[in-house]
Amino acid sequence: FLTGCPGGDRINLYPAQWEMRNSELCIFVDKQHLIANENILDLKIWDYARQSFVYEKSYALNPIMLEAGKCIPGVDGFTLIPGKSYSVMIRTPLHAYEARFDKAM
Repeated sequence: FLTGCPGGDRINLYPAQWEMRNSELCIFVDKQHLIANENILDLKIWDYARQSFVYEKSYALNPIMLEAGKCIPGVDGFTLIPGKSYSVMIRTPLHAYEARFDKAM
């Protein structure tokens, strides 16, 4: 007999946001979408054209709290390329958040 998770292999993704603040990329979760105050495990940026992750940062060894409206540190080293589409995933121990940059400016 084969068994699996009752919910299947789907992950609930909650919305994250992004904006440019002082010419730097800011990725955050606003207050209405933050499920719980948790430490961030990692952050990854997916490039749709390349079909691969182009940025990955782990916070496992130096945990930081995911706080509503606050930019996640360490992402300022990533530069969006105009005309490309990206997706960012923020993972905590219990939740995952996603923001999309469609044809980023």
